[in-house]
Amino acid sequence: KELGVTDQGEVALWSGLLGTATGAMLFVFSPIWGSLADRYGRKPLLLRAYLGAMVTMTLQGLVQNVWQLAALRALQGVFVGTIPAATALVATGTPRHRIAYALGLLQMALFCSQFVGPLAGGVLAASIGIRPTFLATSAFYIVSFLLVLLLVEERFERPTAEQRGTMLGNLRLVIDRRPLLVLIGFVFFLNAGPSFIRPLIPLLVDSFDVKASVETLSGVAFAAMALTSAFAALSSSRLSARTGYRNALALATIGAGFAYLPVAAANNVPSLIVLIAVVGLFSGAMIPTVNALIDGWAPEGRQASAFGLSGSAMALAFAVGPLTGGVIASTAGLHAAFVVAGAVMLAVGGAVLVLVREPEPEQVAKPASEASAP
Repeated sequence: KELGVTDQGEVALWSGLLGTATGAMLFVFSPIWGSLADRYGRKPLLLRAYLGAMVTMTLQGLVQNVWQLAALRALQGVFVGTIPAATALVATGTPRHRIAYALGLLQMALFCSQFVGPLAGGVLAASIGIRPTFLATSAFYIVSFLLVLLLVEERFERPTAEQRGTMLGNLRLVIDRRPLLVLIGFVFFLNAGPSFIRPLIPLLVDSFDVKASVETLSGVAFAAMALTSAFAALSSSRLSARTGYRNALALATIGAGFAYLPVAAANNVPSLIVLIAVVGLFSGAMIPTVNALIDGWAPEGRQASAFGLSGSAMALAFAVGPLTGGVIASTAGLHAAFVVAGAVMLAVGGAVLVLVREPEPEQVAKPASEASAP
């Protein structure tokens, strides 16, 4: 609205287009950056992502019209991709028997940011304004850039010309591994589930005819889900150590499927918050576990390419999930949308048991006492 778009319908349209622009560019460019990371190092590509985020976020605080904002959101999708880059750096720099713990720790930090970020952004926007908030956000990226630059050490041996191969060749090596391609497909569904229901929670809260602020109560529900997801992400390595990665992923996915179903029956805010928190307990374990499987099946020296393709699947899920959830909610009702989400997760969990295989024995997590060591 600050950029001159005042009609409610146009605001909704532009909000959707801005999100789609970022997601579409992430979908296209994540594999490219991943392949380059395998050739030149994962740390430089993570630094590139932070630098790109800092520049585009700063410029977004200076735009004069919505077209400029759309262009910058698209550029943000081109140059950012911090999550796949960080995942590749952590995975390649961690001993095999601690992969699950390290990726769980990373995912815990991401879930915590989902809790703190919107809260801090709302406070800053209310106190200093929307434009200065973009500049303040870019400062966080500068801090992240400096922390990685100064404190993170990567022992990367640049491959020879023969080992390096071409960008398309690296991606083809990943795609040709059927177990890896199956896992990347699962990344789409595992991320689509949470993005499917996220826009529906405020609508469900509003349907309870509450007297308090819908935004505040929805924020509490999101916070509860983020906190339980963070706990589950950190604890997922223990489950993987006991059951294996495949079984841990199947258990988490099937558990999330069953947890979605009673949300459809929630008839007040307290029950909704509790049920959404239970969903977080299962969904939080899914991503670090599937990332550990991807790392285990990725060709040696091509992990970043694999996580780049995974990043594309994740970006596609973030673009398709909310749209699908909205269509189902508008045609079959809010409660039906949660039933559909649960059914999809149950089907995905069953497919994991049928289609996913464990990586080679030497790549499977060691006992929990080692897997959970700091």
